[in-house]
Amino acid sequence: MATSTASRALNGHGGLAPATRAAVEEAAAKLNFQPSALARSLRTQQTFTVGFVVPDVSSPFYAAALKGAQGRLEQAGYGVMLLDASLDVDRELAALETLLSHQVDGLLVASTGMPRAVFDGAVGTATTPAIFFDGVVEGTGDGAVTLDNEGGISLLVDHLVEHGHERIALLAGSQRESAGAARLRAFIAAMAAHGMSPGDRHVKVCAWEIADGRRAGLELLDDPEPATAVLASSAELALGFMSAAMTRGTRLPEDVALVAFDDPYFGDLLEPSLTAVAYDPRLIGATAADLLVEAMRSETEAREVRVPVTLVRRRSCGCHPEVSQ
Repeated sequence: MATSTASRALNGHGGLAPATRAAVEEAAAKLNFQPSALARSLRTQQTFTVGFVVPDVSSPFYAAALKGAQGRLEQAGYGVMLLDASLDVDRELAALETLLSHQVDGLLVASTGMPRAVFDGAVGTATTPAIFFDGVVEGTGDGAVTLDNEGGISLLVDHLVEHGHERIALLAGSQRESAGAARLRAFIAAMAAHGMSPGDRHVKVCAWEIADGRRAGLELLDDPEPATAVLASSAELALGFMSAAMTRGTRLPEDVALVAFDDPYFGDLLEPSLTAVAYDPRLIGATAADLLVEAMRSETEAREVRVPVTLVRRRSCGCHPEVSQ
């Protein structure tokens, strides 16, 4: 039997007699035949794999985003190669170069703040579609999926103002990354909308780590004129502030209110339970994967999709349990 005939039978192509197809399938089963992915990629010039680069693979956010993306990609026939940048631009660059050397068909990237020139130097000449999610390199790539950072920060500031707070502090995330910078800008704008301007001492730029949130939280609590409310730009920074408050014997929310951008899966189990902006990180990954599949299969214009957020009221801001969600 010709090789082409066997190939047509195993790949479900038409034009074969039922007896011929059955004979091929029976022989393949007896021999435990498995199609060669390498041969397929040589024939089609595709590897049917997608590179997935994240700043911190241990983060629940990126783990959930990966699950969302992987489900959509598998449905489209693609596997995933995951690499961790460890919150380091050089490691992010090395990850991209590794994935491109493996000839992935596309890239999903949550950038740690890589300069555009560096990204374009690594990826621009490879003609490999790239979609950003969460951490964006502005002005390049084939699309992006971001959270509604501005809307989420406004919800939190508005809610604290409803509770009567005027001195509101911000634990701002890294300003090297697009999400951290967007949340700081949104905080200043939201405060200005209420006729308030946060002082420099009430804005603390932090690494996205619990330890740095604790350090900055201690500085806020030791201020001679401390803020009456704190907005943390991530769940990790909120946990850091809660640790600082425990160290200083500060009561939440009686002495200082706390809200966060990011609702961790354990937010309602904390003491006090954490008021936060919530969203579905799996939706972020799935949406980014959809954009990438479109970009890999046809030339499309780059577009940005913004994922909505909602306010979850709990006790850390002073809300009563009966109105919490």
